[in-house]
Amino acid sequence: MGSSISSVLDSPSKGTGAAYTKKLYFDPNADSSEGRDYWITDAELRETLSELVDVTERIVEVRYYKHPLGAWQLSDHLLHHAFIVFETNAWWWSIEKNDEGVTIQRSKDFDSVCYKYRRSKRKTSIGKGVEMVKKASGSTTVMELINHIWRKNYLNQEYDALSYNCQHFADLIYEFI
Repeated sequence: MGSSISSVLDSPSKGTGAAYTKKLYFDPNADSSEGRDYWITDAELRETLSELVDVTERIVEVRYYKHPLGAWQLSDHLLHHAFIVFETNAWWWSIEKNDEGVTIQRSKDFDSVCYKYRRSKRKTSIGKGVEMVKKASGSTTVMELINHIWRKNYLNQEYDALSYNCQHFADLIYEFI
């Protein structure tokens, strides 16, 4: 593979609440308990993902999901994590942002991107789990999405619980797709 892939750092911690990384975590085979994951900087984004995936794939459907922030929640009306799942003809994908950075997961198995985050089960609470909020047809390609993420500088934009959080990011990605 190309030189940019060899420069990508191996994954630091997975879901440990580490400081915001300004990197994209990419898991090309989220349905497997083995395999490589990647931490990609903004400068490496377009070239590296172009080498790892078929960027010409057309996104056929996009879905907006939410789930509780923790088991303590009785309601997820206002406080919830939001993320996007989209489908191409070959794969299921998810994209989301949290206080660690932006994550993209890809899998042949829908459940591996919708109900798992970085290969671990997503948070739920009593009576509340992952819930689809809305869905629509897609109108873009994977490459157009990658270019959009790069042009809008989403990897370098710091996460802020009030002004720029997972819900804001999910809204922007959903509207773009």
